[in-house]
Amino acid sequence: MTPVFRRYVTADGFSQFGTQVTRVALPLVALLVLDAGPFEIGLLSAAGMIGFLLFGLPAGVWVDRLRRKPILVTADVLRAVSLASVPIAALFDALTLAQLYAVAVIVSIGTAFFDVAHLSFLPSIVTKEQLP
Repeated sequence: MTPVFRRYVTADGFSQFGTQVTRVALPLVALLVLDAGPFEIGLLSAAGMIGFLLFGLPAGVWVDRLRRKPILVTADVLRAVSLASVPIAALFDALTLAQLYAVAVIVSIGTAFFDVAHLSFLPSIVTKEQLP
């Protein structure tokens, strides 16, 4: 395993872990902290898909034309910063459902770009013999 591939796998592991935690954490925060009902949680789930619907196809075009590593890093930073706003707002008792909806949309946009870049980045760091 090359050092570049090892860094990639490590970073990807952290990113994927964060993505899975987010899928559970945002609805739980809405439910437990903001007393959201089923309709609000449904809207939160829908907000989490808007990025894919609006940017899924254009993300593929942009990723093909730009360098993939900066896209991966930017998407992860964008998702991390938007998610960090949730506990900060909760700490100051300023968390709202509107903020959670905005965070869900921003995270889904970042994920749309990350997923496309992620799939096309791997062949650039391994040889053809190492690919399945």
